[in-house]
Amino acid sequence: MPAWDPQQITLTFKGYEISGFADGTFITAARSEDTWSINVGAQGDVVRVLNRNTSGTLVVTLQQTSMSNGILSQILEEDEQFLTGVGDVMLKDLSGETLIHGEEAWIMKPADAGYAKELESREWTIMVGKLAMHLDGNE
Repeated sequence: MPAWDPQQITLTFKGYEISGFADGTFITAARSEDTWSINVGAQGDVVRVLNRNTSGTLVVTLQQTSMSNGILSQILEEDEQFLTGVGDVMLKDLSGETLIHGEEAWIMKPADAGYAKELESREWTIMVGKLAMHLDGNE
């Protein structure tokens, strides 16, 4: 019987382990475009066309109190100043075979900041030049 444990999800960016995920959906990985498109000729001939754009994003939602917010902020600040923010990103599910990774990843912008009576979250978008995704059946 399959089981789910969110503690088994690990995310590293530029060698830093990211932690302190918010409740709910805390990581979403998605390609920017469809892998295949269709082309239909004037006489109805159908051709599927492979899209070589494998870029994508990882949207990471952290608790407001997560120390990883400071790490990601520092990476972005250094990138804006010294152009050093591109690095590897890897998401693994230790209870299965899911592996999502890319070698050319960077933070798109600072997370929006909101403050309220309740604990808020911070959403970070990491752009990946070539996003490789292997998803297993444990999801």
